[in-house]
Amino acid sequence: MTEKFTSIRDELIERSSGLTRSELKVVRVLVDNYPLAVTGSMSSLARQAHVSDPTVMRAVSKLGFENYQELKAAILEELDDGRFSPLRVLQGKDARSFRSDEVHNMFLEGIIANLQTMHDGYLPPNFHGAMELLGRRRRYVYCLGGRSSKHLAGLLQGHLIQARSGVFHIGGGPADLIDLLADFTENDTLAVFDYRRYQEDIIAFARSAYERGVRILLFTDMWQSPIAAFANVTLSAPIATISPFDTLIPGLAQIEALFAAIMADPESRVQERLEDIERVRRKL
Repeated sequence: MTEKFTSIRDELIERSSGLTRSELKVVRVLVDNYPLAVTGSMSSLARQAHVSDPTVMRAVSKLGFENYQELKAAILEELDDGRFSPLRVLQGKDARSFRSDEVHNMFLEGIIANLQTMHDGYLPPNFHGAMELLGRRRRYVYCLGGRSSKHLAGLLQGHLIQARSGVFHIGGGPADLIDLLADFTENDTLAVFDYRRYQEDIIAFARSAYERGVRILLFTDMWQSPIAAFANVTLSAPIATISPFDTLIPGLAQIEALFAAIMADPESRVQERLEDIERVRRKL
């Protein structure tokens, strides 16, 4: 490939608009794990993206490379130029060796770097696909999270219910989840949050919902929950910080960005919904 460009990562994102859903999974892995995703074989990349080797070959071709080896060589050559992520440098420091005020600033700098990484890795087809799954009024939306991400699921439901009806936050134990599966149809969307360490019960529930025809919108980290193998749309985010615990801030930013876009969509009829809510609120 003879064309020169500033950043191969940016170029992958720019050229992703015409790819199929399976091919977008390849780009998602390349972007989220840049440049480490190409350090292995093409089959290794296919496994990470939960697709076949031929899918990787088609994706690479559509992205403008003759084959996987050319893509790999180009990325490794760019890596030799010394382009290191500020976040990677930050994560290499031991927070215990710093004063509390320094940890405060380092943590915030890490969050800013996470958000910048997410901004740079923005894939319009994924974002618009998520909007479609959440905004379609004929489709019920169920929000589900894990141990800590259940709070994000609740926030998503709380936001969406202001824009449309038929949005539910799933709670309860395994028995409640099983009962709910019996009600799922192909007209429903499951917005599921699953970050490392991935939960087997959440994965099993999402897979069962998918097998019933439910559309799956997955919010996950850069390493990707196993749910990504069958999700219709996957939105990933960098979640590592200098803290022992991962941050939920990038996930929250994704929720609020989606909500802002849905609110701004002239076809969403959000104003009618809000006016109705205000009428009810005044009566009460």
